[in-house]
Amino acid sequence: MEILVAGGGNVGRQVARTLLAQSHHVIIIESDRSRAATLRDEGFEVVTGNASVATSLEAAGALHADLLVACTERDEENLVISVLAKRHLRIPRVVARINDDDTRWLFNDTWGVDAALSSASALCALIATPTQRA
Repeated sequence: MEILVAGGGNVGRQVARTLLAQSHHVIIIESDRSRAATLRDEGFEVVTGNASVATSLEAAGALHADLLVACTERDEENLVISVLAKRHLRIPRVVARINDDDTRWLFNDTWGVDAALSSASALCALIATPTQRA
């Protein structure tokens, strides 16, 4: 699968590493030049640019991508990236990171998001669910 990861911070790096280990072709889009250089040094394929801008997404291969993961540290940025990816560039599947649970209600198909995940909500769901013991 051809996958774009918008945001090369800790979460983006981990997502990209996991997807690469599963034999996907992954390109990270990172706006910070220093972080982009570090990611390249670590062996990642990186396009330096703002993923909130269609031309940056296109430069990263959005027109041929199967999936985009919007995982920057700002929810408003993840929403803009998602709607651009889904509506303008027609990427079939868009997954987004939610940083602030108060904005969870925005992360839906209106904004081009097929699936969204909040770390806090995921952890709370695990706490609320009793564990099974063998």
